[in-house]
Amino acid sequence: MEIPTKSTLLWGFLPVLAMGLLLAACAPQELATPPAGVEKGAGTPAKGPERSWQEEWDKLVAAAQKEGMVSIYDQWGPAARVQLTRAFKTRYGIDLEFTSVGKGSELLPKLTRERQAGLYLADIIGAGATTLLLEEKPAGILAPVEPLLVLPDVKDPGRWLGNRLFVDGAKLVVGMSADFQRQMARNTDMVKEGELKSYMDLLDPRWKGKIILNDPTVSGAGNSWVAILVNAWGLEQTRGFLGKLVKQEPVVSRDLRLQVEWLARGKYPLVAAVHKPTLVEFMQMGAPVATVPVKEGGSVTQGAGAFGVPAGRLPHPNAAVVFANWLLTNEGQTVFAKGYSRPSSRLDVSKEGFIEAFPEPGEAFTLDNEETIALKGQLLEISKQVLAPLLK
Repeated sequence: MEIPTKSTLLWGFLPVLAMGLLLAACAPQELATPPAGVEKGAGTPAKGPERSWQEEWDKLVAAAQKEGMVSIYDQWGPAARVQLTRAFKTRYGIDLEFTSVGKGSELLPKLTRERQAGLYLADIIGAGATTLLLEEKPAGILAPVEPLLVLPDVKDPGRWLGNRLFVDGAKLVVGMSADFQRQMARNTDMVKEGELKSYMDLLDPRWKGKIILNDPTVSGAGNSWVAILVNAWGLEQTRGFLGKLVKQEPVVSRDLRLQVEWLARGKYPLVAAVHKPTLVEFMQMGAPVATVPVKEGGSVTQGAGAFGVPAGRLPHPNAAVVFANWLLTNEGQTVFAKGYSRPSSRLDVSKEGFIEAFPEPGEAFTLDNEETIALKGQLLEISKQVLAPLLK
């Protein structure tokens, strides 16, 4: 198995890691002809024959307003939903209807059941790049997104970190947010700063029965954590480490909020593979929680906040296109970044106010890409095998 290369980045070179936003799109039915132009006030106005872009965009918006809403299946969280709904309604008078899907593993069965029943209820799928590429893409749930992106301001790769918009070669996935993440957190009243310097320190007998482990057998932070271990140590050493970790009797949980609540209350002193947006929320409330820097480094998950468009017919095709384009503008990304508590991968969106968005000078990190995401898929099965005693 080819192991991804570890990267090290000094402070000045990382504003955030991006990956373009996971979008897939079928040619929407009854869709007004999309303009090849820019939204009013965004970017450089079209010249010559393209001066009709505003008229065509207005037709698209008018058709979207008649549809009146966009249906979104998402994992973006309540704050992002509220802020996006308010801002999009203010801008276009169109409602957003969210259906929360708690875990990525729940999304594919839901969409599959609906399609078997002949139901096409979602216009947008908001999830992580791993979920979209490893589950929805192989199942044929996603369609290419490029036909939906009609604003040059949005399609310009120079607007996005790394000069790229799409995560995968098929252009099904675009990642909106990318953030540096340390994978371990501590209760600051119970664990002193510097007590743990490596993930290997979790094997110290004093932590037996005192660790919460974000389940690595499903897509998410736990799976990403195992990929970091493989990057740092190789596959066989990681297997050995996980086998020893089982003997430490960690509590395996998929409830992202409950993990951090237990940490904040002091029920457990440590969380391995913590979900950063939830941890940040508690940090901002003043809870006694903090991340733990370790020598193996952290990760930059480029597609943490991402979305795709389902293949097949869309219930609100014009409104879906308007939302997809608006979401990728400076305004849309500013709203999403604040609500999702992760910085945008769009370069002109402010990164101010985000907690630990950058690694410290010389701190190692693993950068996600299509290859490392594929590796995560293999690691799901390995984790199930090694951690089986904890999952009974």
